[in-house]
Amino acid sequence: MLVQEVDGTERPVYYISRKVHGAEERYTAIERHCLALVFTAQKLRHYFLSFPIQIITKCDPVRFLLSRPALTGRVARWLLTLAEFDISCVTPKAIKCQALADLLAQFPSGQCEPLEDCLPGDGFETLAASTDEQHWTLSFDGAAGSGSGGAGIVLQTEEGDRVHLAYKLNFPCSNNEAEYEALILGLKAAKKRGVKHLRIAGDSKLVVLQTEGIYALKEPTLASYRTTVQKLMKFFQSVSIIHKPRSENRFPDALATLGAKTEFEKDRACIEIVKMFEPSAVEDFAEPTEDWRGSIKIQLVTSVGHLSTAELSCFIVLRGELYYRGPQGWLARCIDAKEAEEVLDRIHIDNCADNKIALYRRIQRQGYYWPTMKKDADLIAKNCTGVPCTWPNQSA
Repeated sequence: MLVQEVDGTERPVYYISRKVHGAEERYTAIERHCLALVFTAQKLRHYFLSFPIQIITKCDPVRFLLSRPALTGRVARWLLTLAEFDISCVTPKAIKCQALADLLAQFPSGQCEPLEDCLPGDGFETLAASTDEQHWTLSFDGAAGSGSGGAGIVLQTEEGDRVHLAYKLNFPCSNNEAEYEALILGLKAAKKRGVKHLRIAGDSKLVVLQTEGIYALKEPTLASYRTTVQKLMKFFQSVSIIHKPRSENRFPDALATLGAKTEFEKDRACIEIVKMFEPSAVEDFAEPTEDWRGSIKIQLVTSVGHLSTAELSCFIVLRGELYYRGPQGWLARCIDAKEAEEVLDRIHIDNCADNKIALYRRIQRQGYYWPTMKKDADLIAKNCTGVPCTWPNQSA
């Protein structure tokens, strides 16, 4: 309820209510407060822009949004939506207005209206954007069966045009491997169609968070898959990945199940399902290692070299790539100096203002390793002045 105080008297200006639906039913209490504030701000935007707004509530949704450790997805959109308004929160002194607001919440009169996804300024950016810069959405899902698996992929343009792909993974694989297969095959399909800007959505939280670098990778069987994903992502100008609940990812799930459960030899279905006889994480991307990694790989293969057994136990070769095994069992791909420079600069620039996690820890989570990683990361963090820094070995 929007109220204006005139000569000490509270005068109602606007009543508004709506129902929650779908994923909103699983929001926590404070998230529902944020949802109510954002929805009201969008519906009554002309009031919010013209006057300072005081929110009379027992919990502060603005403080909740600002206190989140990572501003991503829904929370980031909410905070950006509210940033253009003059909003403050005060503790309720009287209950008459709060009682009416509680009554509206108990008996909502409006139907479920989705929040607007557009942010302030999006209209001008859309007009200025070229049609060649349209964003595609990639939804993927994988399913593992007895001795085989399936992958389902949906590529969608901004206009709603869709490309449906289903693959039969005709080799033994786990469910996580099938999820990675689906993501890799989807990235290859998007690259083949010349997509430059890609949004990725999948219902496997493990694959999504490992790709983002939030979860560390400990399974050797998945190391090559994540490496392949990282290298394929470099072909796009912009790429983002989010987790989508299984209930919202049913079409790719159906395609994956179709690929996993269907046996076929000559007949083709309306939705093409292609047999895959080799895993997608092959050695096509493997590069000759003539740097610090070369002697380690040779000693691992031939047992000839100067490294001790303790030092050698920290490394493993998977499909031609050298990986470092951390103390807790996480795996990180070993890279040369040139790629290390690019990785260090990129991760530092992305997280320059956030000092809660050490820079070299962020690099570990992204799944990279080189011998001087901690020293280089500490040096660039120590000399950081709040602007993009350069590689420690480069001259000014």
